[in-house]
Amino acid sequence: MNEFSMNLERARLLLQQGRTADAKKELKQVLSQDPDNDTALSLYGQCLLEEKKTDEAISVFQQAISKDPEHGYYFYLMGFAYYQKDDHKQAIEHLGTAIQLEPYQAEFYGLLSHIYIAQRKYELALEKADEGLAVDPENITALNARSIALNKLRRTDDAVETMQTTLSMDPDNAITHTTVGWNLLEKGRHKEAMNHFREALRIDPGMHPAKSGLKEALKSVIPPYRWLLQFSFWVHNKGKNFRWGFFIAIYIGVRIVVSMTRNDPDFEMIGIIVAAAYLLFIGVSWIISPMANAFLLFHRDGKHALEPSEKWNAIAFMACIGAGILVMILSSSMAPEGQSDTWFLAGMVLLSLSVPAGHMDYPLRLKGNSLGQWLSMGMLLLAVVIVGMCLGGLPGYEVPMVIYFIAFVLYSWVK
Repeated sequence: MNEFSMNLERARLLLQQGRTADAKKELKQVLSQDPDNDTALSLYGQCLLEEKKTDEAISVFQQAISKDPEHGYYFYLMGFAYYQKDDHKQAIEHLGTAIQLEPYQAEFYGLLSHIYIAQRKYELALEKADEGLAVDPENITALNARSIALNKLRRTDDAVETMQTTLSMDPDNAITHTTVGWNLLEKGRHKEAMNHFREALRIDPGMHPAKSGLKEALKSVIPPYRWLLQFSFWVHNKGKNFRWGFFIAIYIGVRIVVSMTRNDPDFEMIGIIVAAAYLLFIGVSWIISPMANAFLLFHRDGKHALEPSEKWNAIAFMACIGAGILVMILSSSMAPEGQSDTWFLAGMVLLSLSVPAGHMDYPLRLKGNSLGQWLSMGMLLLAVVIVGMCLGGLPGYEVPMVIYFIAFVLYSWVK
């Protein structure tokens, strides 16, 4: 046992306990005297990964590899770091090297399978998961990847069997319960999914994917949200190019049907129904998320699952809806003479504002915003101006109204 063995062992234990700051202190003691210690470098890099300092971790892992280029585990850590960055090309390249150096590490195949799942290459993901399980039939990472791949390939019976096997081998694994929960949620079995997400959070209260899954499962109590969630799973699994093509094709198809039936009394109603169904789908897809957040805001478990920003989304959404309806009602009874139409218009603007207000990032800031966030903030300011002018009976609200309408159209495409 060398002079640094105790420091390294303590660092490992501290890292497993999530005490990264203490682990780093132990490792710095080693590296201050032996800067070429590749084991200490690899552990220090893992501490940085836990702290979400991915670029720094990659730099440290590169140092470890330079000290021992035959150690496959260091290439695995590099692959994991690149996976965290969504750089799948680099992740696959480093994992390939790791497997070449150490072909009997099932964990390497399991991570590679998860990366192929992220790329929607489900057949390849299943192949790599099976290769990992051929090395170690009880490897949880490979088993979880296999169940996800089978689920995506619609091989439901095989997926369920794999999930049951995984849970029987490690019933207290939070990652497994989370994986099972998401698989069930994708199948529309939100009540069963809810139980697994709750179990995952009981085991590991900080498991963010389980928290997100529980939130989606709770929202799925609302039928329209559940239907749209199933639809979004289906579209997402088809890939980005399919999504764009699908929605553009739907839009063009609706326009064609409406234009072909517009001047034909026998078929005009078909065009009206198609257009109404399309607009209803668009409208529901815009408001269903903040509406579901509002539902969770008053739910016993849901209010704890919502992030602070989502709570503000729900509050802003309800405030805009409530204010819009109130102003529209008052327009017929309390508006000054000749201003009932402008008051009603103000109510409509407030109602429409519920869409961006229900999706904005809170708290609001003036730096680092996305295009959608800037559009939302601009629409909020315009809405305040328009509503103020309409309720105050001031002329000239038409120009900001046109700008607001253009911004709303842009927002609908960007978001």
